[in-house]
Amino acid sequence: MRKTTSVEDQVIQHIFHIFPVLRNRILKSKEITQETEVQLPHAQILMCLAEHDSMSVTQLSKHTGIAMPNITPIIDKLCALEYVNRHHSKNDRRMVEISILSQGRECIDRIKTSIAQHTFHLDSTFSEAQLIRLNNALSTIVELFPVEN
Repeated sequence: MRKTTSVEDQVIQHIFHIFPVLRNRILKSKEITQETEVQLPHAQILMCLAEHDSMSVTQLSKHTGIAMPNITPIIDKLCALEYVNRHHSKNDRRMVEISILSQGRECIDRIKTSIAQHTFHLDSTFSEAQLIRLNNALSTIVELFPVEN
């Protein structure tokens, strides 16, 4: 069995440290849900669709990490809220795609406002330099762990 290096041990420690920070300080799911009427998985789908405009259910599952059986009820709720719609692909009529609607984009704006308010204004007073450092750190994580297609 391979022994971890000290750098690997530090990375592992950071990974376990960041989970509660993400959940409790950055993505305050309770506040976001109260203010936007959507839960975090719904917000993930909306953010993904805002970036890509239209995607298949399989693509959404891969990009968000949400299991396929859980995607359908999320999309059903987003359709009921008129945030997204289902339609057949222009290239392959057998394939169903999900597209974001203008009300979905408005919801994303509310989500962003909620995250900004609860993360950067109420919990602490982030300076511009600290926000840049946070953005750079998150950009590095995204770069090192790209979404698999």
